[in-house]
Amino acid sequence: MNTGIQPLKLLSIALGLLLVGCSGTPVDTHYYLLRSEVPEQSRGLTPSSRFAMGSVNVAPYIDQSGLILEVSPGQIRPARHHQWAEPMAGALNHLLLLEVSRTVKEDVFPQAASDAALVYSVRIDQLHGTLDGDALLVAYWWIRRDNQEFVSYQFAETRALARDGYAALAEAQKALLLELAQRIGESLLAADAAG
Repeated sequence: MNTGIQPLKLLSIALGLLLVGCSGTPVDTHYYLLRSEVPEQSRGLTPSSRFAMGSVNVAPYIDQSGLILEVSPGQIRPARHHQWAEPMAGALNHLLLLEVSRTVKEDVFPQAASDAALVYSVRIDQLHGTLDGDALLVAYWWIRRDNQEFVSYQFAETRALARDGYAALAEAQKALLLELAQRIGESLLAADAAG
């Protein structure tokens, strides 16, 4: 006669059913690519003799999978179900390399694979959604000529989202990064012209 075990089994089954009932439907995760607007094509590449890319550093809070949203002053939260498809440090590096190349109309290579005299380096300090519903990008870049710092710049811009949602945040952040790359390219051309 195991009368003590029967209520325990019933309690376990009831708890199991309760957990199944509370689990709800799973939430799909959305992944966003940060890719250049430069059309991909098969071709030979010729390293620029004038320009090269140095380091691209990213603030640690940005280098994660979830899109970042400011939830109160000085407090951020990464999204769980809206993520970049690849690590941000690598994606930003590749995007800036291709988009700067497009602006200067030459194939800019990383400094390790180039003998160019003008080398730009970038620091992405802030990249997130703001309390006001905008995308924010704060970045710095500096240009060195023959390993001597030549000129430096700051980029601090916001862009309103075209609509609500994380997809619009990803689009606005990409637009800001494309604008940053264009300004870097223009500053390289100006530095080259200044001799």
